[in-house]
Amino acid sequence: MSGTCSFWFVRDGDKLRQVTKEAFDKAITEGKSVKYGCYQNKKAERIAEELEKSRLEFLSQPDLSTKLRAVLTNPANVVEVQIIQVDDPLSWIKESKKPKYQV
Repeated sequence: MSGTCSFWFVRDGDKLRQVTKEAFDKAITEGKSVKYGCYQNKKAERIAEELEKSRLEFLSQPDLSTKLRAVLTNPANVVEVQIIQVDDPLSWIKESKKPKYQV
């Protein structure tokens, strides 16, 4: 996480509202769209945006398995994928295809 700093945002319509880490984690568990600040470069930020978009697309599916929904709303998992593994824009898609999430 050396390339990032602690700026946490929750999307409120088209605007970003800066919040505390606790409010940020709560937004994740509620399925709201979030964004970090201070990525090391624009490429990493763009990939993180794609990851967040795919996370929200999964959460919008009513027939999403309970296990995968739990993973997508766990702040620790979201932070790990979007900050540490930001080099893989298809991370959530790959994760969703694992047998442990199939009904």
